[in-house]
Amino acid sequence: MNKKFLSAILFGALMVSSTGTFVSCKDYDDDIENLQGQINSNKDAIAALQKLVGEGKWVAAISPIENGFTITMSDGTTQTVTGINGKDGVDGKNGTEWTIGEDGFWYKDGEKTDAKAVAKDGVDGKPGANGQTAPSPEIVDGKWVVYSWNAETGEFEKKDTGISAQGTGAYYVEKDGVIYLNIANEAGVFDKAIALPATSDAFVAEAPAAIVHVKFQTAKWQPAAKNTTEKAKKAYKALTEKFTDLAGIAANATVKQGGELPVLVNPANVELTDKFEFSLQLANGTTPDIALSNPVKGIADDWSVQNGIMNRAASTEDCFWTLDVEPAYDEKAKTYATTKKKSASLVIKNEKGTVVKTAFAYNVSADKVESNVSVAAGTVTYAPTIDLTAVDAKTTKAGIIYANEYKGKAIVKLRDQLNIEQYGLSLDGNVLTIANMPANVSSITVKLNIIALGLNGSAVDQDIDVTVNQDIQVAGGLNDKNVTLSTKKVSGAYTQNVLWNVADFQFTTATQKDAFFKANKTMSVYLLDENGDKPETATYTYVTGEGLVQYKSDGTTTATLYNAFAKFGFSLDAAEYVPGTYAIVFEAIDGAATIVKSEATMIVSNPKAEDIFKLVPDFTTAGVLQVIGNYATVANKVVYDLEDGILAPDFAGSEVTYIDLDHKAWEEAMGAVTEMGAEDWITNNRLNVYQNAWKGAATPANQYMLNKERNIRATYTLYGNAENTIDYDFKVIVKSSVYTADGSNVTVKAITGAFGKEVNMTSNISAVYALGINKGKALTLFGNAGGSTEKDVTDYDAPKKDTAGKYVVNADATPVEIAKADLIKFGMSVDAYTALGADDKFFLTVKNNDVTVGAHNSTLKGWNTIMTEVNKYYTYNNGTWGDKADLSAEEKAARDASAEVALFKAYKDKLAYDTKKETVTTQPKPASDEIKSVTFAWDDAKLAEKFVTSTTIGTDGKFKAKAETEIKASDLVNGKAELKVNMKVTDKWGMVMTKTYTVTIKK
Repeated sequence: MNKKFLSAILFGALMVSSTGTFVSCKDYDDDIENLQGQINSNKDAIAALQKLVGEGKWVAAISPIENGFTITMSDGTTQTVTGINGKDGVDGKNGTEWTIGEDGFWYKDGEKTDAKAVAKDGVDGKPGANGQTAPSPEIVDGKWVVYSWNAETGEFEKKDTGISAQGTGAYYVEKDGVIYLNIANEAGVFDKAIALPATSDAFVAEAPAAIVHVKFQTAKWQPAAKNTTEKAKKAYKALTEKFTDLAGIAANATVKQGGELPVLVNPANVELTDKFEFSLQLANGTTPDIALSNPVKGIADDWSVQNGIMNRAASTEDCFWTLDVEPAYDEKAKTYATTKKKSASLVIKNEKGTVVKTAFAYNVSADKVESNVSVAAGTVTYAPTIDLTAVDAKTTKAGIIYANEYKGKAIVKLRDQLNIEQYGLSLDGNVLTIANMPANVSSITVKLNIIALGLNGSAVDQDIDVTVNQDIQVAGGLNDKNVTLSTKKVSGAYTQNVLWNVADFQFTTATQKDAFFKANKTMSVYLLDENGDKPETATYTYVTGEGLVQYKSDGTTTATLYNAFAKFGFSLDAAEYVPGTYAIVFEAIDGAATIVKSEATMIVSNPKAEDIFKLVPDFTTAGVLQVIGNYATVANKVVYDLEDGILAPDFAGSEVTYIDLDHKAWEEAMGAVTEMGAEDWITNNRLNVYQNAWKGAATPANQYMLNKERNIRATYTLYGNAENTIDYDFKVIVKSSVYTADGSNVTVKAITGAFGKEVNMTSNISAVYALGINKGKALTLFGNAGGSTEKDVTDYDAPKKDTAGKYVVNADATPVEIAKADLIKFGMSVDAYTALGADDKFFLTVKNNDVTVGAHNSTLKGWNTIMTEVNKYYTYNNGTWGDKADLSAEEKAARDASAEVALFKAYKDKLAYDTKKETVTTQPKPASDEIKSVTFAWDDAKLAEKFVTSTTIGTDGKFKAKAETEIKASDLVNGKAELKVNMKVTDKWGMVMTKTYTVTIKK
């Protein structure tokens, strides 16, 4: 049997995924990481147990505790291992024990089940399997399932016990002198078992993988028939001269090879010998007719392991053993025994009778080889010495790839002298030495000649070229990155290039840089979890031509030649990434050669909330949002949509959630219900604020909610990614839109009343909004009921006249002179106008006026004539002088062209008039919605009582002054009285504003 110990390269190439955890000989931490995965809390305990087993210790006692076990080893040390509460929920129940009783039945926690765990002799002609033990119990769909012996069928059969396994976080199975410890991971799944010896003479045997294929090969030895060409004949002759044992093989004899079974045995001091008994057992309890013998430490080079990746370090090689496999031959069926495409457990019994078993992992097949031997070239990774028949860890191929060869019998030669001298090549059997490997190349070719022998006696003589790849050694690598997600949109998306400099790798030759430029590059990005652990698969992957870009030094122009290649990286889309720490694994490969491999950390952050969110400036004072809001139907309450006060970027989602941080702090502190924080300002994701803490009840002023700053948090989704959220914290203060502390938004003009008359103060009081979108606009403090009243208006048809009744006069009873420039407009002829003397004057009359200037006579229009024309177009409308209703376009044109209308506009304000009554109808007008009430009160009621008829002022702001005869002259100052009035404006938010002003009463 051709054996060899595992080198680090070969060991890394083997693929393993075992159902049971190895109990290591030497290396522990890596084993825990790979096989215990998420059970981080148990890492130290399991490592300690493994170390003790590797030193030959065993389990002296195991005691169930809540959700796990306490394990006492033979040296007296104890370790506690517990299951991890996962999404399926572990309720804290004690660890479950499965053992096999002396009666051969399964026992759960000491309670016997009806399942037979040990096989008994068959009945009714069925094959016997006396003493075989069943596979371990397992959990299926939340219930315990066991394997029970069926004597009728002669097999172990699955059986649902009906016993619930819900809440089980840990269990162990003890059988065949071994305790198999099962611990739930964070997902509540039992995916690995830890094997521990249960007696002083027990040991642990493990299959190195979930599936181990063991091939047993046979062929008819027919060298004469297979080697018909001269080249093949010469090759066969050369092989027989080198390997003299071939002469003893008779023509047409059956030749056998292979059938080498690997096994991992612990502790390391266990030495397998021919005094041990070895057999295979199928899950149904039957034993195939396959002989196992000749244990040899080490592992063969011609066995294969599938389904997984080897997770042991090469230093554990001393734990591996290999057994010869010899299936029995069935003369009648003309076939060799196999495991019939099923997996078998390896059963080992030592000299003391201790029996151990592996998992059901071995699949033994028997192949009849009829094809001739063939040879192909592979690719390997550079090392000073390379075993060309060993599988390379990186390329997963050997340098020389044989098919159908016989026990590795081959003659390997270097065939090219220039090739030999160029690289300093030499061979020792299959081991290649390279003395002069160039430092600046990624690969070389080694030219070989191979003469190989096949299992059927065929021979081949073939030249092959083996590629030897070399990782370029560079001093530099990827630098760590800190990336803030972009706030600038590029081509419709928030993207940014994350680039690294080629110079950071510190290539020393143009050859290296060119190889790097041309290499296939892969950048794998892993989002680390909260423990800093990397997931099994990359979160994002960028490769050359598919996301990974190569630029010139400007970082935007694609590089097409190595000498212009300066930057490389990928475009990071903010919609795909979330803030966190990412591990970046970068590899540049030329064929199978790694040009560069480097790792770095990239920390991705959101832009700062204060940089992307702003409070609306018009609504903000000293960094605090000034909220006015809408007065709700609930008394003393304000509601407000906070998004109206925040300027958010378009990459912040429209869905935003608000919380009252002060209320949250109050909840966490379990504050008293009388504290301000007891009220949550956020209801249905809107600001809902009572003016006080008691939902409208009377509250001390210092506990009012209004005019108190509150801390609010808005949580947004960024970039359309539901997993990426950001908090924006800000302060808000709720104020009345009409309230000022000093009443400065209310203006009171001088209010003067006459003795004996009613005084309406409201006509001289006005107000504006203090805050909000209406700030500075008129605020109606007082409403009116509307209705019709008689109003004195100017009667333009009744101008004041002189005593003779000829001329119209002004307020001083003086006739109104006609401006010289207007005389022609009034009707004076041009001849008369040109004959005017410097002192000639004319005055506006009531009627038309005949005048003479020199020899020229003219008639000047009187006011009546002017008004006759004006009245065609103008009238009083609800007490206001203006256009008549429904003037046509022609009438408006005539009005605008009328000379009389122009004279009216020029002289109407120069005349004095009588008044007339006009009916004025007013519509009801309430006070502004924000005003609840306005009240008036004398500042000094006793003083006011001397001058007014009532000390109570109505809400209409009216009062009546006493007649002068009712007032003592001594109470007047300079014949007048001055009284102060306190006006209180109460708004819908419950805020009260007081304005004090003075009213003067005189004759």
